[in-house]
Amino acid sequence: MPGRKMVGALANGDGGKRNPILVGLLLLVSGPVLNYLLERHNIFKLWENSSYPISWADLFYPPLCVFLSLTGFAFVISGGGTTGPSYRRTLRRAFVIPLTVLYTLSIFAMQFMQTGADRLGECPGLNQAAPASNVIPMSELRPDYPAVGCAVERRGIFLSYYNYLWVYGVTDAAAQQRVLDGISEHFRQAHTHPVQVMFYDKENWSVRQLENGRTAISGRPSKLLRVVNIG
Repeated sequence: MPGRKMVGALANGDGGKRNPILVGLLLLVSGPVLNYLLERHNIFKLWENSSYPISWADLFYPPLCVFLSLTGFAFVISGGGTTGPSYRRTLRRAFVIPLTVLYTLSIFAMQFMQTGADRLGECPGLNQAAPASNVIPMSELRPDYPAVGCAVERRGIFLSYYNYLWVYGVTDAAAQQRVLDGISEHFRQAHTHPVQVMFYDKENWSVRQLENGRTAISGRPSKLLRVVNIG
């Protein structure tokens, strides 16, 4: 009878074998899902108008997501056979932790080497789209150019590309919106990667002449006014 078969299966531990697989599948999926939620360009807009350019979560959530997925994978491959908790613990220690550490070191190295340079070739268009609003002042450091800068960052477990655009001297909310409208229009037309726009109150550069005739330039932190993510 079906009832007796079910009782017999539970008595033989079949239900217990399925539980690690179910837990493993949930953990396996939770890594990419958590990464998607914490990534800045998603439909939930968790970081829209954030007060911080880069939160501590950007540093810690990629290794956490990978650890969860690897742990789930270990549960799945060890939960279907005649393996016990001790075997799964050994598998996690020998497989999950070393791979997570290796991934963490590699992703930090990739972010260090590939963050900053315009590897996408999209910065020139963004640097032109932002000043088209005619509200951005000229740069103190480069008087012939608007006070705008652009770089590229990589984030998340898949090292997604972001364009990182900073604007100085635009403090009025309406003027900032004009800048954002121009960047958003360029984003839609050029199909660029996601853009993070950061508004600062002003440039803080100090220029002085050295005795040997050279020019020394030093900068101080500027006040961050607003962060907006496009894409």
